[in-house]
Amino acid sequence: MPYRCAIVDDEPLAVELLSSYLNKMDHMELVIATDKLQDVSELIRCREIDLILLDVNIYGRQTTGLSQLLKNTDCSFIVVTAYPLASLGDLPLGGRHGYLPKPVSFPKFRDQVTKMLKLA
Repeated sequence: MPYRCAIVDDEPLAVELLSSYLNKMDHMELVIATDKLQDVSELIRCREIDLILLDVNIYGRQTTGLSQLLKNTDCSFIVVTAYPLASLGDLPLGGRHGYLPKPVSFPKFRDQVTKMLKLA
């Protein structure tokens, strides 16, 4: 059974790269690629997504409500951003939620995704 994934990012090249990385991995299915966290909220609530690859700064604004969403879901998240880890504030990273700095190489992507899905 494939892992169902979503990409939330406003940069088309980042979406294209992350999509290609998911396609290189076995058992991964891209369900949605969007630039709005709201677009995946219902999928998260209905447990139709296993993993979200998420940029925290979309269209120059910090993604709002992210901390609360990360704390209250069974879904795993990997924050994929150009911002350093220290600048992400109170995001509950670690455990089922990971971090990848942009630009992302495939080996680092594969290792982080594998780690997150083993913890889910």
